[in-house]
Amino acid sequence: MLDNKKVGTVLALGYFDSVHLGHQKVIKTAEELAKKLSAKLVIVTFGGNLKAVLFGEKEKVVYTDSEREKLYLSLGADQVYFAPITSEFLGMESQEFLKHLNDKFDVKGYVCGQDYRFGKNGTGCAEDVKFYAKENGQEAIIIPLKLCGDKKISSTEIKRLISIGDVKGANAMLGRFYSVSGIVQEDRKIGTKMGFPTTNVRLNRDKERLPDGVYAGGVEFDNKRYKAIVNYGARPTFNLEDKLVEAHILDFNGNLYGKEIKVFFHSFIRDVMKFSSVEQLVKQIGKDLITVREIDYD
Repeated sequence: MLDNKKVGTVLALGYFDSVHLGHQKVIKTAEELAKKLSAKLVIVTFGGNLKAVLFGEKEKVVYTDSEREKLYLSLGADQVYFAPITSEFLGMESQEFLKHLNDKFDVKGYVCGQDYRFGKNGTGCAEDVKFYAKENGQEAIIIPLKLCGDKKISSTEIKRLISIGDVKGANAMLGRFYSVSGIVQEDRKIGTKMGFPTTNVRLNRDKERLPDGVYAGGVEFDNKRYKAIVNYGARPTFNLEDKLVEAHILDFNGNLYGKEIKVFFHSFIRDVMKFSSVEQLVKQIGKDLITVREIDYD
């Protein structure tokens, strides 16, 4: 943790909820400005599901706060400031919000996207940050919107792609494989009995839901990445309706119970199906294994 008033800081401003390629550009530019000014990089965002508070509970997130924080730090952040989603904080006027940040940090500069909004009812904009910085002898950089092909990169579009199972499309905008993190839970060991042991995690209730399906993906733990067949959803062959993220890790034998892992998604393979026998399911999983082995993840 930084001694905020003794260490010069550059603030990367934004919700950065999916840490997509546009967000990464803001953060990387802020990192470069921090190096130029011999300052530290602080991400200023909101903790929790901001859009659900503002627009209703139907709103889901791409990543949890814990997942986001790890991504920010991996991109070079020295600290993450999760502002509270309270009526008092959300009710700050734009100038009051910037003053609050300057009271909290020794601010040398700011970086934000051109569509950045802040303050009560989102009345503050990127140009207001630039004006405030100029008035206070600080630097400010505004980053233009980033496109993926001819589409604007946005968390809303990424969530839409995830919701229809187009993880390849979501990955293109994220600049990485979409992933979920969790503690491996012990289940009924059905996979083990079939010869295909799985690591199981539950999807955080705030995260955008994938369609039930079988995906090419992988599992990361202990700084290693393994290919995997990933099943999300119910298990109709066994009449189990509770939904899990189940990953059969290729070429791995070990016990991961109680360990935190990251399960990532490369592409959709097929729908979840109800098989008339376990033998038929095993045969299909064998075909899925061949499919996953042949995919180049690089």
